[in-house]
Amino acid sequence: MLVRSRCRTQSGFNRCPMLDMLRCRRGSAAFATVVALVPLIGAMALGGEAGSWYVTRQRAQGAADAAAYSGALRLACDNAPQPGTTCSNAQSVDWRGKQVAAQNSFCNSGDTSYPGATCAISLPQGVSKSVQIATLGSWNGTPGNYVQATVSQQQPAYLAQLLGLSTINVVATAVASVDSLAKPPCVLALKDPVTFQGSPTVSSPTCGISSNSTADNAIGFKGNSGIQVNAPSYTVGGCSQTGGSQCTGVKTYQQPIPDPLSALQTAIGALKTKDFPNKACSGSIAVSYEVGACYNSGNPTFPSPMNGTYYFTGNVKLNGSPTITGTATLIFFGGGSFTIVGTPTIQLTAMKSPAGPSTLSASAKALMTDLLIYDDEAYTKQGVNISGTSTSYFNGTVYVPNTPVTYGGNSSSSAPATGCYQVIAYAVNFQGNTSLDNSQCKSDGAVKPNVQTVRLVQ
Repeated sequence: MLVRSRCRTQSGFNRCPMLDMLRCRRGSAAFATVVALVPLIGAMALGGEAGSWYVTRQRAQGAADAAAYSGALRLACDNAPQPGTTCSNAQSVDWRGKQVAAQNSFCNSGDTSYPGATCAISLPQGVSKSVQIATLGSWNGTPGNYVQATVSQQQPAYLAQLLGLSTINVVATAVASVDSLAKPPCVLALKDPVTFQGSPTVSSPTCGISSNSTADNAIGFKGNSGIQVNAPSYTVGGCSQTGGSQCTGVKTYQQPIPDPLSALQTAIGALKTKDFPNKACSGSIAVSYEVGACYNSGNPTFPSPMNGTYYFTGNVKLNGSPTITGTATLIFFGGGSFTIVGTPTIQLTAMKSPAGPSTLSASAKALMTDLLIYDDEAYTKQGVNISGTSTSYFNGTVYVPNTPVTYGGNSSSSAPATGCYQVIAYAVNFQGNTSLDNSQCKSDGAVKPNVQTVRLVQ
C-alpha cells in the first residue's frame, strides 16, 4: 500500500526539511573526525612539549659529562701530578667543572663570567639553570677519586598543566673517575719496542712491562718461552710472538705512559763542568762527587766498594771481568756514555739521596731517589749495554732516555728479594735471565712510571 508523506503539498514540494536533515547521514563522518581530532591534537601538542624536554635533557647531559670530565682532569693534578707533565692548579675542581658547563650554556644565576661561557645573561620568565660540582671519595660503594656534576634546568609547564604539572625540572648527572695503574710497570720503553731475544727468563711478580711504541711489535717475543710477566703489561701498539702465549697478558693499544724523569733529563742535561768548582779529579781512579767530581774517560779503576755519587763527562768502558759492588749512583752527562764490553760482575744498589752540585734544584735531586744509572747518550744503533754475569744485579732505576738499552741483570739467585728494579729507556732489549720487582720504589719515595686515566663511569 502506498503511503504518502503528510509533509507534501499539492505541488509536490517538501515542507519538512528539518525532519529529513535528522534522517540524513551525509557529513556524519566529518563531524566524528573533528571531535576525535581534538584530543589527538592535544596529545600531539603535549608530545611536542615533551620532545622539548628531551632536547633540553640531552643538552644538559652533554654539559654534565663535560663538566665531570674536566673536573676530574683537575682532580688528577691535585691527587698525583702526572710525572713528566705539568698542569695548572690555579683554579679549583669546582671552578673547572663550572667553566666547562658554562661553555655548554649552563650556568648558575649570575655566574656567567667564565672564559668561553655561552650562557644567556637573562633567562625567560620562569626558567632557571643550576650547576653543582662535587668531589667524591667513593661511588656506588667503590672507593676512589670521583667528580660528580649535576646540571639542571627548571622551566614552566604549558599543556602539561593539564596533568597537574606547573613546572618541569630537567636534571642530568655525570660521574668521572680518576684511576692510576694498580701495578705500574717496572720497564718502560719511551719510543721503540720492548723485545725479548734468545731465551731470557723474565719474572715480574709486582710490576709489568710497558712500551709507548705504536708498532705492531711494540712488545715482541722472539723465539723464547721463558717469559713470566705476572703483572699486567701495556703497550700503545700491538704485541707479537713467534710461539707460545706470551701476548696473552699484554694489554694492547693503551694510553701512553709519560716519562716520569723527563724533568731530571732537562736538569742534568744543563750541567756544565763549571758547575763542579773545586771538585775536579784526574787520573784513572773514579772518585765520588762527595770526595771530588770525576770526568774520567776510558777504563777507570772503580773503588770497591763503590759508594757515593759519580759524575762522568767522558766515555767510560768496562773491560775484562772486574767485580764492582756498593751503593752508588752513576751519572753520564755532557756527552758521556757507559759501555760494558767485558763480563764484569756488578752488584750495585742505588743511592737513596744522591748528591750533586748546587745548580741542581731540590726538585731535580728528589727525582734522583733510587737512581742507579743515568746516561743521556744520543741515539746510536747499538745503544747502551747494561749487563753482567749471572750473579750481577742493578738495584735501582736505570734511566737511558735517548738510546736503546740491552738489559741483562738482576739474577734471581743473587739480587735482593725486594728492590727498586726499574728500566726507563728509549727502547729495551732483554737478553739473559732477569727478575724484576719495584715494590721497594714506593717505600723509598722513588718515582715510578704510571699514568692516570680519567673516564666517565656514569
